[in-house]
Amino acid sequence: MSSHHPSFFRRCILAALGLFLAGLGVALTTRAGLGTSPISSVPYVMTWIGKPLSFGMWTFIINIAFVLGQAAMLRKRFAWVQYCQLLVVFIFSASIDFGMWLTAFCEPHLYAVQLVDSILGSALLAFGIALQIHANVMLNPGEGFVRALCYVTHLRFAVLKVCFDVSLVVLSIVISILAIHHLEGIREGTAIAAVAVGLFLRVFLPWTRPIKKLIYLKKAHAHA
Repeated sequence: MSSHHPSFFRRCILAALGLFLAGLGVALTTRAGLGTSPISSVPYVMTWIGKPLSFGMWTFIINIAFVLGQAAMLRKRFAWVQYCQLLVVFIFSASIDFGMWLTAFCEPHLYAVQLVDSILGSALLAFGIALQIHANVMLNPGEGFVRALCYVTHLRFAVLKVCFDVSLVVLSIVISILAIHHLEGIREGTAIAAVAVGLFLRVFLPWTRPIKKLIYLKKAHAHA
């Protein structure tokens, strides 16, 4: 008889590819000029305050806080292996900076083009997330933080995820107004990303399911 065993190496490659595409998606959404995605809103606003640090660097710093938050909430239940989330967000952060460099030429002025870029960025972000879900290697710190909240509050993940995203947007608005006295990175594109990523994800998850076959190794076992 035969069975399929997951290949950890292939899963890591798929997860890294997903993180890379998600980072490019965030960069394209941001370059559209209609506001960045909710999860990236705070790091983007911080780039206007702490100029020497890049978008990706601020993403990494803020996600460190999410990991430490998980550790504080879960305490002894927070496994040391979960610190590998830092490697996940390092790849994601580096991909954002690479994406911002790659799309430096992309600063559309026509509103229709801005909308298209924002939607395409959301689609790319969703596709990257779909690959990460299929890889099933490690949660990103944002989702890990929400799951930790689920554990301590006993509320549903979907409810807390929405609250978490809204809180990040509100926080970025407050920081933006207090520090630079005008809104930066929060526009209709932020709302588009919040809705479109979820919709695209519902489409991409079944479409990309065959990719899971590539991360399984088939081994034949002889009958005794």
